[in-house]
Amino acid sequence: MHFRTLFSLAVSVVPLLPLAASEPVQYCKNGAAKNEIDFCMGLLMHRNISTNSDDLYLSMSVTRPGLTSLGWTAIGLGEVMEGALMFIVYGDPMSSEQPIVSIRKSIGHKQPTLVTREDMNGADLRVVRADWHPSDSDPKSAVAMVSLVCYSCQLWPGTEVSATSKSQPFIWAWNSKQEFDVFTYDAHLKMHVHHAGAGGWGNFYVDMARSLNTWRNPPGFPPIVPGVHAIGASESPGLSAAYSVAWFKHDPVLHLHGLIMGIAFLLLFPVGVFAMRSGSTKAFKYHWIIQVVASGSTVAGFVLGLTIGRKLNTFHQILGITLVTCLGVQSILGWRHHMVFLRIRRRTWLSHSHIWLGRAMIIGGWSNLITGLVLRGYSRVSITVMGFAVGLEAIALTSWLVWIKIKAARAERTSKPHAQEPKNDTAKYFALGEDDEEDEDEASSSGTLQDEESRPMMEKVEKA
Repeated sequence: MHFRTLFSLAVSVVPLLPLAASEPVQYCKNGAAKNEIDFCMGLLMHRNISTNSDDLYLSMSVTRPGLTSLGWTAIGLGEVMEGALMFIVYGDPMSSEQPIVSIRKSIGHKQPTLVTREDMNGADLRVVRADWHPSDSDPKSAVAMVSLVCYSCQLWPGTEVSATSKSQPFIWAWNSKQEFDVFTYDAHLKMHVHHAGAGGWGNFYVDMARSLNTWRNPPGFPPIVPGVHAIGASESPGLSAAYSVAWFKHDPVLHLHGLIMGIAFLLLFPVGVFAMRSGSTKAFKYHWIIQVVASGSTVAGFVLGLTIGRKLNTFHQILGITLVTCLGVQSILGWRHHMVFLRIRRRTWLSHSHIWLGRAMIIGGWSNLITGLVLRGYSRVSITVMGFAVGLEAIALTSWLVWIKIKAARAERTSKPHAQEPKNDTAKYFALGEDDEEDEDEASSSGTLQDEESRPMMEKVEKA
């Protein structure tokens, strides 16, 4: 009897487990007191059994300090403007009109345009509620309350919308100063401030799977919990393999550009420097092979970058073009340095120009990796990690080069007693005949020559 009772209870509880397991997620930026963006978003995903699709229920509040009618506030499904499904709110809280909720999309970093039924690709989006309400915390502020539902939202052809994603990217943006002549759904929007963060735009990431339910009936709109910054959301992406794949698939050209440039300037170019100063009998051979691969990677990353930015209006772009231009100059300097060195066995202005331009290019590449992250709107944590990695590599590479120089100076002091060797042997070591020049260059793996060119230049042995 007791067994039957327990079994019946278990059977009745099992269908309720999905209800207990799922909960609305929330993300807020409360910046009204600092004259920054102020909005909250609550989200719930519903598995619609009748249509076999995923419906997105979204609640949104936008605070307008001082009852101002200036500016607009937007959130969107997507990590960047291109491909994002954007919900843009603006209007006059002092008027009798409801706030405008403009649903838009964008091709590239351009003026967003209204979404049409054809653009939705079978998905259906409806704004159920849009009202102005007085703020509970500040009588001189108004709050726009918005509720909307996106049926079969996984069909949106832009950014991938996944109900099972642990880190679904969202973007937010705002403009606090635009004056509207008239509040219409297709009103021209002035651009947000360029800077990521409180200044103009940013990203957050939502655990969609946490909010997913399979209730038989459609759910209500998720409530927004006052005073809570985030529930199942964060400002940094998840590190799961599934997110990594989705992250790369979302904007592969952009991510491939950053990945290639990171490999070139964080790995290949520094390794090329290490190879040249390694003291190996094949130092020069390793150096030029690695630098050719690094240069090719940089050019490939540059070409990908050209397909992303349609306008030349950022420091990141200008520095990138400068670095690629310097690659050609650096290659010529390196080649001429080597040819002259084979003949006279000492450094010239070509040598020092090659060395110092190379150092400047590596520093410029490191700097551009950081500016790229800033321009892209990555979190402060990501930018800090990159800055730490660059700083650590700079310290390690500089320390190693200083150690090599100290080691060479010690070796020079040790070898001074040999400076009075016969004149003919010294001349033979420091000079190459015209007939031998081509052979020596072809077989540049020769130990004496490679050691001489790859190590820090010592003072010439004085003639007896």
